[in-house]
Amino acid sequence: MIGGLFWPAVLTYTFMAGERATAQVAECHRGAGRSPLKCTGTWRTAGGDTDSGEIYGLSRSDVGRTVEVRVGPLGPYVPGLKAAAAPVSLSLVWLASFSALTVMQIRARKRTRRLLAEPGAPGNALIVTGKDARTPDGRRSASVVTLPRPVPAAPGVQTTYWEVRDPAGHPLFRIEKRRARKSAPELVVWDPSGVSGHIIRRAGDNSPGGYALLALDGTWVGSVEPSPGTKWGAYEFRDDRGVTAARSASRMPEWVLRLEPAGSPLLSRLALAFTIGRLHGYR
Repeated sequence: MIGGLFWPAVLTYTFMAGERATAQVAECHRGAGRSPLKCTGTWRTAGGDTDSGEIYGLSRSDVGRTVEVRVGPLGPYVPGLKAAAAPVSLSLVWLASFSALTVMQIRARKRTRRLLAEPGAPGNALIVTGKDARTPDGRRSASVVTLPRPVPAAPGVQTTYWEVRDPAGHPLFRIEKRRARKSAPELVVWDPSGVSGHIIRRAGDNSPGGYALLALDGTWVGSVEPSPGTKWGAYEFRDDRGVTAARSASRMPEWVLRLEPAGSPLLSRLALAFTIGRLHGYR
C-alpha cells in the first residue's frame, strides 16, 4: 500500500513545495522498444545552486529551451499531467493489484476457517506447507523432502522429485513433477516402491481449471475441480463416482486440506500430493 502511494505523494510534494528552478534542456532521446523519453540538462535554483541530470515531464520539442521546474526528492519535474501520468498510472495499477490481493486473502481466510471449524476426527484436517503437513494442533502428519534431480526421462522433459514421509521418517509416496517444453506440467504420484502410481494432469477445455486423476494406464480414478463459486484457491477432490473425498483451500502461503471420512486412502494421498504440488509451483 505504501509502495503504491509513494510516487503520488512525492510528486504532490514536488509540485507544491519543491524548490523552484530554471532548467536548460540539452537533449531528449528514447531507448529501445517502448522506453520512456529521457531528457537531460542543467538547472539553477532560486538560491543559486546548480546541478545537471535527468529532467522529467518534457517532450522532444523542449530541447534547447529554458523551462521552469520544481526540484523534489527524485529530481526536477516540469509541473503538469505529462510528468505525473506514468508514475500515477503505475501507482493506480499497484493499488488495484494490492486491493485485489487483499480481497482474495480475506475470502481465502474465510474459506479456511470454515474448513477448520467443521467437526471431524483428529487428522482429518491438515495444514500443508511446502515442507510438511500438520494437524491444527501442531502435530506433524507428514514431511516433504526434495530429492536430487534425476536424469531426464526423455529429451526436453524437466523432472523434480519430492518424497513424502510419515512422522517416523518412512516414505509414504513420491511426487514427480514433469514438464515438457510445449505441454502443461503434470504430477506422477508413485508408491514407495516406484512400481505403481497415478497421474495428475490438467483436464482440458471440458473442465476449465480442473484436473484429472488417472492410473498409469489412463484409467480415470477421480478429478480435482475448483470449489463452487471460485476459480482458484479452493478445490474439491472427487472419486470416479463423483463423491467428494477431500477439499482444500489456500490461505497464502499454506493450504488447509480437509479429508472426508468416507474418502479412500488413494484419493487422500492424491489430494495431499496435489496440494504439495501447488506449493511447489504446479499449475
